[in-house]
Amino acid sequence: MKLFGEYRDETIRAIAETPARGGPRGLMAGGGSSSARMPAFTTARGAALSGSDLDDQFILFQFNPVPDGITILGASEVEPSKAGSDGKPDSLASVQLTSFHIGTNEKIESSTRATLRVDMGKDASSSSPLDTVFWSIAAGLNLYNEAKKKPSDAKDLKTDFNAAFSRRPVEIPGGLGRLSFEVVKHKEPKWWQKVFRFLQSGTGQALTTAIGFPAISTQAVGFLDELLNRLDRSDPEVLFKSRPMTLATTKRARDEFTGGAASISVGVLNPGFCLLARGRDYGTIVSGQAQYMGEHGLLKPKDMPLDQFLREPGQNPFNALTYAVLRVGIGETRLSPQLDFR
Repeated sequence: MKLFGEYRDETIRAIAETPARGGPRGLMAGGGSSSARMPAFTTARGAALSGSDLDDQFILFQFNPVPDGITILGASEVEPSKAGSDGKPDSLASVQLTSFHIGTNEKIESSTRATLRVDMGKDASSSSPLDTVFWSIAAGLNLYNEAKKKPSDAKDLKTDFNAAFSRRPVEIPGGLGRLSFEVVKHKEPKWWQKVFRFLQSGTGQALTTAIGFPAISTQAVGFLDELLNRLDRSDPEVLFKSRPMTLATTKRARDEFTGGAASISVGVLNPGFCLLARGRDYGTIVSGQAQYMGEHGLLKPKDMPLDQFLREPGQNPFNALTYAVLRVGIGETRLSPQLDFR
C-alpha cells in the first residue's frame, strides 16, 4: 500500500473559481453553503480533477490581511504582495506549522500518531535555469497528549520547519514553487518511535518532532517516500492525500507563468498565515468566513461572538474539520547558479 508520494508526479494548478451551483461533486460536504465559491484544479497535463479526486486533497487558503471584507481567499484569488524583478527573480521562504487541528470526528486513542510530509521547491514550469531541488520535511505528530490524558490541542502541534534546516531558508528559483503536504494517521510502529524521539514525562512532553532534508534531488524525495510507506503495517488512515500544487510567490513569477492572459491563473503564496484543509471542507470554510484565533490555534466563523467561541465549542462548525495553519515568510533574492548542497 503506497501512502506517501502516490501522486508525486501529478502536480496540480488552481484555476479560476467557479460558482458552486452545479460545481464539482463532493466539495460541499460538511455543511457548506450552495452559494460558496468553488475551486477548480487541473493537472499539469491539463486534465480536470473531479470532486471525489479533491476530497482528501489539501487545498491552500490565504488569510486576508485586509481588515474588511472576506476573511479567507482561495489560492487562485490571491494577489501577490511581492513584486519580483529581473534583479531579484528568485524567492526565499520560511515556513512554520503554527497549529494542526484534528476534527472531532477523528478517532484518537493513546497510541494514535501521525506522520506529516512536506516538500517545497522549484516547480517544473519555472523559467529559472537553476537545478530543481526540494526542501523536504518528515515530521511526527503525537495526536494524544499523555500528560493531559486527552487528544492533543491544535496549538500544541506546532513546529518551525526551518529549524529542521538549521535556519536555512527554502530556495525557490524563479519564484514559482511546488508545495506538497501529506498527513497520515496511524498507530505507533516501533520504527517510528526510533526515528521521532519524543520526551516521555511531564508537561514539557514534545508533541511534534521534525527532521529536515534541505536541497535534495527528486530521487532523494522518492527515497523518503519509500521509507515512510512502511506505515502500511500500522493501520494507516490518510488525512491529506496530496498532489503537489504549483504556487507563485511573486507577481513576476505569476505573470511569467500565465503570460498575462486573463483566462489563465495560478495559485499564489504570500507572506502571512495560510490554511491547509481538505477539499471536502472547502465550502464550509469559505461560507463560514474562517478567522484564525492564534492564541487557541483554532478557526472560528467570522460572525461567531468570541464569548460563544470560548463557551460553546460544540457550536463551532470548524471543530469537526481537520486542518493545518502555516505561517510563511517570503523574500526576494537572486540565487547563485551553483547551489550549495552542504
